[in-house]
Amino acid sequence: MNSLPVIILYEPRILLRRGLTTRLQDEGHQVVSCTSTEQLTEEICLQTGRPRVLLVGVGGLGNTLLRILRTLHATHKLSLKTLVYLPQHDDVLARMFKGAGASHCLTEDELESQLLSLIPGAVTACRRGVLLTPSELNVLIDYASGLQASEIAVRRNCSYKTVSTIKLLVRNRLNIETKSSWVNLLTHIDQLTSLYK
Repeated sequence: MNSLPVIILYEPRILLRRGLTTRLQDEGHQVVSCTSTEQLTEEICLQTGRPRVLLVGVGGLGNTLLRILRTLHATHKLSLKTLVYLPQHDDVLARMFKGAGASHCLTEDELESQLLSLIPGAVTACRRGVLLTPSELNVLIDYASGLQASEIAVRRNCSYKTVSTIKLLVRNRLNIETKSSWVNLLTHIDQLTSLYK
């Protein structure tokens, strides 16, 4: 019986998905390659006796990025290690994904050298100070979707001041100290979502 963790792979770019699948299978891992967020959700919810690792490629997510953030956030309560790889090094995006529930963030360039060493480890519990609350994640996603604070307040049925406070909490939790870093994060999210529409 194979004691290696099952890898749940979500990589929208077909060549990278095939390459990762082959590499991981060559190392003896069972790989479940998901091609839709619905299939990903089903695989995450399956109860198996084997440890599982969720591996998500950010580069080709496009308009599914916001759904993936919500999915990552929901997995932090499960026995599921989550690894996210970014197209390139970006501290702000890495903090956002860790805030959404990712155990580790690495770059595509680091996949070959670091991925296999990160998989066998035990499930990494998310540090409470880093994990965004559901309200914080919702407000971040709303801002990333282009909504203004007043529109978010109406959508979330709360006051403008509450939205501003939650934004401040998100910035503190993700260690975003300046307004330009906040704008930079929202710009990166917008670029990632619009790049692969």
